[in-house]
Amino acid sequence: MLEMVFNRSLFIGEGALEKFPQVLASHQKKKVFLVVFDQSAAFVKKAIQLLEADSIGTVLYDQVKSEPDIEVIDQGVELILQHRCDAVVAIGGGSVMDAAKSIALIATNGGSAEDYQMHGRAVTTDPLFLAAVPTTAGTGAEATKVSVILNNKTGWKKSMYHNSMIAGAVFLDPAATMGLPPRFIASTGIDALTHAIESCFSLFANEVSRMYSLKALRLIVDNLHKAYSDSTDTKAHENMLLGSYLAGCAISAGTGLAHIIGQPVGALYHISHGEICSILLPGSMRANTPFAKPYLLDIAKTLGTDEVGKSEDEAIEAAIVYIEKLIASVNGPHKLTDYVSLDKIDIEAIVSGVQESMGHVKNNPRPVEPLVIRQMIKEVL
Repeated sequence: MLEMVFNRSLFIGEGALEKFPQVLASHQKKKVFLVVFDQSAAFVKKAIQLLEADSIGTVLYDQVKSEPDIEVIDQGVELILQHRCDAVVAIGGGSVMDAAKSIALIATNGGSAEDYQMHGRAVTTDPLFLAAVPTTAGTGAEATKVSVILNNKTGWKKSMYHNSMIAGAVFLDPAATMGLPPRFIASTGIDALTHAIESCFSLFANEVSRMYSLKALRLIVDNLHKAYSDSTDTKAHENMLLGSYLAGCAISAGTGLAHIIGQPVGALYHISHGEICSILLPGSMRANTPFAKPYLLDIAKTLGTDEVGKSEDEAIEAAIVYIEKLIASVNGPHKLTDYVSLDKIDIEAIVSGVQESMGHVKNNPRPVEPLVIRQMIKEVL
């Protein structure tokens, strides 16, 4: 059985940011904990001005500089309690939103991030109200109940999650992504692309989740290169935000090998999540084809690679090549050795990391055995 949880409010399009102080005011919020990546960013400054205009106080937290770790989250909880904030606003990418979700939950439930990440501490109280304003079109974190956290002690990433962690309100404003460097647009966009594809063939997917997966896929493949190559294309950036959001909704069904292997590999070699997805996504599709052919064929149909006269296998392989070409068109990486020298790649450490840190191996159609992991890594060396 698949349970899907959705945000209560969603605002899409130019000027969406201007709505969020009104939403906070409607919930009687007076002082927000504002989690950001860069407090000097024009979009963040505009948000603060909007809050001040509505007499909503802010406590700024800008310590999330990479993927969130348990220390950054616990520090945020300490500050939010010290300043008695009654809501959390996340303006940033997936790391910022994941940190904000965790902080909002722990602030009302007590304990530390590690209690929930590693020891399954029960959630007994609703988190503080959370509003999410994504500034990248990629992670879909604004649509999920999951927070991916780096454990400083083990060195691995592991998620904490609960239905109540999903943002109460989401604001998709294309102005948030139009100033990003092309490399970040590519990396985050490939992350969203991976969510759309892997959620489609997850063992827990159903007709509802696949509806989100395939619509997200269409939006992303039609707009990723446009957004990458033109920072002024408002509609392309809006469509990428929407595609990322829909893919975020779809990953309630789970993801596949690119994520299962990619999260521990990214932590081990300090490779960003989108870039490791770029490297592993085609291999994930090929490895799962014999085990999820009907759903890879749906992907082929969405991409238009199922031309008359092609066999199912040919249509699916053409879809994979289509994805490889799309990734190449935005200069996405395709080899692990683009980031780490061959002599430093420890395949057995990767296998161990997958087995120790990943809880969603059961989502993947093909059994995630050590042989599969080794093969996937060898193919991208």
